Amino acid sequence: MYHEMAQMWRWNGDGRAHRGDHGFREAQVGDRWDQGYDGTARFLDYCNGLRNGFVAELNKKMRTAYSDSYFVDLLGKSVDQLWKDYRV
Repeated sequence: MYHEMAQMWRWNGDGRAHRGDHGFREAQVGDRWDQGYDGTARFLDYCNGLRNGFVAELNKKMRTAYSDSYFVDLLGKSVDQLWKDYRV
């Protein structure tokens, strides 16, 4: 999770993740929200769209540990439910 958050924080100031093409790659949605770099980045971006500042707040909570309950704390839904909503 920490690695994926680092990817998410590599913003170029233009609202997109900093990569060679300055954006996310083609969507590669897996079976889980944390299954791959691009899918995780897109999912976290989706969550940030539900609550502006979500990624920053999640990052603050992760300073000492990670828990799936942070999604409930910040968005009111489990990460599994958010993943289902995202995939629809």
